Amino acid sequence: MSSDNKALSFIKSQRLYILMLLFVAAASIFAAGYPDKEEDGASSGKKIHRLMSRQEIILQERRIKEILEEDRFLGNAVAAFAFLCAAILIVGLVLCVRGLALKLSGRNVMAAYGAPPDVGWGALDVLKAVVVFLFFGYVLAFSELIIAHVFALKGHDERLATVLHATMMDAIGISIVLYFVIKKFKGKIADLGVSFKDFLRDIRIGVIGYIAILPILALILVIVISVLQLIKYDQPASTALEILYEDSRPKLLLILTVLVTFLGPVAEELFFRGFAYPAIRKRLGVRNAVIIVSAVFAMLHMNVVAFFPILGLGVLLAYLYEKTGSLIPSISVHVIHNSAVVFLAYIYKIIALAK
Repeated sequence: MSSDNKALSFIKSQRLYILMLLFVAAASIFAAGYPDKEEDGASSGKKIHRLMSRQEIILQERRIKEILEEDRFLGNAVAAFAFLCAAILIVGLVLCVRGLALKLSGRNVMAAYGAPPDVGWGALDVLKAVVVFLFFGYVLAFSELIIAHVFALKGHDERLATVLHATMMDAIGISIVLYFVIKKFKGKIADLGVSFKDFLRDIRIGVIGYIAILPILALILVIVISVLQLIKYDQPASTALEILYEDSRPKLLLILTVLVTFLGPVAEELFFRGFAYPAIRKRLGVRNAVIIVSAVFAMLHMNVVAFFPILGLGVLLAYLYEKTGSLIPSISVHVIHNSAVVFLAYIYKIIALAK
């Protein structure tokens, strides 16, 4: 068969995904030119989080110290939490040194309990799933715009709409992965690495792995923040953290907390580690698959400050899946990490409200 015939045959067999891709491209162009609701002249109205200077950090620390001294209960709670964090970092440092010593001596850092299953789908199928996800994402977004216009929902709750949109997108993402695995490839949920056979062992492995990498993530974060302070980089504000800081409605905060700490991690692990990683691993090998999936995982968070820490976290998540063949350790780490971030956000909010 000639190359032209092969191309025509491919286009014909994949016409549905090609049409979806064309829709996504057109929708992206439309969205890029769609005026921002807060747009004022040439400015987009987007909030910018400027990294604090050294002097501003010192002043902030003094103010927080004064607040904690005035509120003894809050001060004791924060001190206990700081002590716990320090203890965990020390344990993590010990585990890091031990792991490095094992690596240098030629021994395995971690015992292998299994391996990701051999899957029937490939890298092309991962791209198809991404196209379907983007297609439904734009369909959902345009549907929301049409509903708001038809029912003249002026002044509607944008924060609630944002949280609900993110929740539905996670649900759509999970549904697409399950469709490809179970319906399209006649597989089972176990093909995604979801197994509860050694549930407690897998959670323990995830917790130990996370503690071990914490000092490295902390060091990376300090280096990145220091560099960005030198170049005076302005970081766009995180929508989720912005809502956590500024909103006070319990129901909305509960939905957002569940989204960030549980639903989001489960959806991301099912796609990145359970679905994408074994497909790329099958084609490019373990090391390349770990790097590629972790890099894409970090980039999609669209946060310059957190890119390298998230990259490091992604490497750990893929490594745990590779060593255990179970997604439970990776999901455990992801849930713990996001829960810690949300918990710190709530502590910051409590201190801010005490000012």
